[in-house]
Amino acid sequence: MNYRDLGFYQKSRKLTQGVNDEINKWPKSMQSQEISRQLFRSVISIGANIAEGHGRHVGLEYIHYLIIAQGSANEVDHWLNTALDCLIGERDRIKPLVDLNDEIRKMLTTTITTLQRKQGEKFAREISIPYSPNPYSPVEEDETL
Repeated sequence: MNYRDLGFYQKSRKLTQGVNDEINKWPKSMQSQEISRQLFRSVISIGANIAEGHGRHVGLEYIHYLIIAQGSANEVDHWLNTALDCLIGERDRIKPLVDLNDEIRKMLTTTITTLQRKQGEKFAREISIPYSPNPYSPVEEDETL
């Protein structure tokens, strides 16, 4: 499967387009320009980290990039709400962007949790192997357990 086929990647592209359309409508004040820069930087980071992580296909490394994408989605939420707080943009245009971003965050959370669980099962099997501090002596069973 290609990363472009992932639902949360496709939604991140749609969100990027929506954010781009929205910030192009904002006034050219100092506040709106700063929020625009930060918002656009964080929204493009979501898809970029999904793509980069998917290319790694290594459990913990993929999860790491999805967590970064999730952090960027959290940052998008912050900047969209900051725009509303500063009366930049209209609520009826920003609210659908917030909702789409929330969908992406939920999808990322579910994927991360599922992958972590699978990794945890793998690690649990590894942890259950008896350990001996002296590799040359046999492991003794602890009868107190």
